[in-house]
Amino acid sequence: MKHAAETERMFLKVTDETPDEVKMKVDWSLDISTAIDNALHKKRMTQKELAAKLGTSPASVHSWLGGTHNFTLSTLARISAVLGVPLISVTRKR
Repeated sequence: MKHAAETERMFLKVTDETPDEVKMKVDWSLDISTAIDNALHKKRMTQKELAAKLGTSPASVHSWLGGTHNFTLSTLARISAVLGVPLISVTRKR
């Protein structure tokens, strides 16, 4: 139990010291990866099929689903178009 408590203390220290922008990037990357994975399952499409439709490698798609990829807006738009689902949403202030 002592080891678990020490591990938790260290984890909390690291997360407390992590800048908010880094936390947000990680959260968004994971959310996008989850949305891609969910859309693939819903469409009964494989990673290999998505890669072929996008003209990229299955390894790239696999990397995207790992949750740490730094997506460009262009890539997100291409994936969204192929899957037929919006992967991001922006609220505009006017």
